[in-house]
Amino acid sequence: VYPDQTRPDRDYAGFGELKGPGDICMDALQQGLGNKVGVWSCHGKGYNQFWKLLLTGEIKNDGRCLDGDGENPRDVKLFKCHGLNGNQQWFITEEGFTRHGGSGKCLSHDGRHLLLLPCDQNDDRFYWHFTGSNPEVAKKFYVMHSKQFGYRTKAERQEAEREREKRDAERKELKRKERKEKEERERQEEEEKAKIKREM
Repeated sequence: VYPDQTRPDRDYAGFGELKGPGDICMDALQQGLGNKVGVWSCHGKGYNQFWKLLLTGEIKNDGRCLDGDGENPRDVKLFKCHGLNGNQQWFITEEGFTRHGGSGKCLSHDGRHLLLLPCDQNDDRFYWHFTGSNPEVAKKFYVMHSKQFGYRTKAERQEAEREREKRDAERKELKRKERKEKEERERQEEEEKAKIKREM
């Protein structure tokens, strides 16, 4: 009933269990369409704990898509995939946040069900990771979706910080030169005034 649990598809950026801290896994709870998705102790048997992250940003379980309502934090359910992104599009960041395409919020949980809340880096319940991945597909996934989600990798953020520091240093040096040139003009003007005064 749950196909392809041992063979990762070439289009899966991530697959297997979607784990949080403390051996907690995202779990479909053996429920049908429209029912809430929860968390349960990881059992390693797949089935209701086997998920796939596609290049489209969809997170699937048995052909159904994880669907979030950004307005209702407790409304994270499995629905028929519609392929329109939005409430069924997700992005897993380098830090481990699972961000929702429709709202920009992040997946968390209350110990029973998934929640969709503002991302909080100080709360362990916001951190998730797939137990399996296809590195090349995962890299392609990040390139495809990072701009849309306003996300940059650690290396990109460090490079951006170096560029910012370089621009700041260049602006400071320009201001220093402008100040020095102004002081030199004022000195020359004072000398010219003094010269004229002596000649009078």
